[in-house]
Amino acid sequence: MSKQYKGPLDYIDVAARIVEFREKFPNGSLVQRDLRFISDFAGKDWVVFTAAAYRSPDDQQPGIGTAWEPVPGPTSFTRDSEVQNAETAAWGRAMVAALAVDTKKGVASAEEVRNRHTDKRDYLAEANKATTKEDLRRIYNDARQAKVTQDTLAAITSLADGLKE
Repeated sequence: MSKQYKGPLDYIDVAARIVEFREKFPNGSLVQRDLRFISDFAGKDWVVFTAAAYRSPDDQQPGIGTAWEPVPGPTSFTRDSEVQNAETAAWGRAMVAALAVDTKKGVASAEEVRNRHTDKRDYLAEANKATTKEDLRRIYNDARQAKVTQDTLAAITSLADGLKE
């Protein structure tokens, strides 16, 4: 029987995958293979980033990962960070393709489960109190990581107008 995805607590983010990759392959590297901009595909412009995960300097078959992001980004948080977002996603995909890291945990710890059920943070209320766009970005990213609804994320995004950088 295969493992089933249980929810956001089972997801390992790219930052954690990079740490795991470095621990397993201290001489490994993540390298940009290609960066392209595509105009008017499906009515949008895109940045496409391809990365390679080399487990060693002489790795003959590195993992290859590609990711793309719309340009401009659809929110004030992704706008002007499109290349960075595509790069991070491509790195994550490359490490998985190299069979060097996984994207999901087998079983969430008791602490993670407890924290998930007790986290009743009101992200929208926090966002309403934000005084800078940087504060709002932090709240948005926390809310996104907590897998709040798209409506809540959109409501948080709409509060960016009028805030100072």
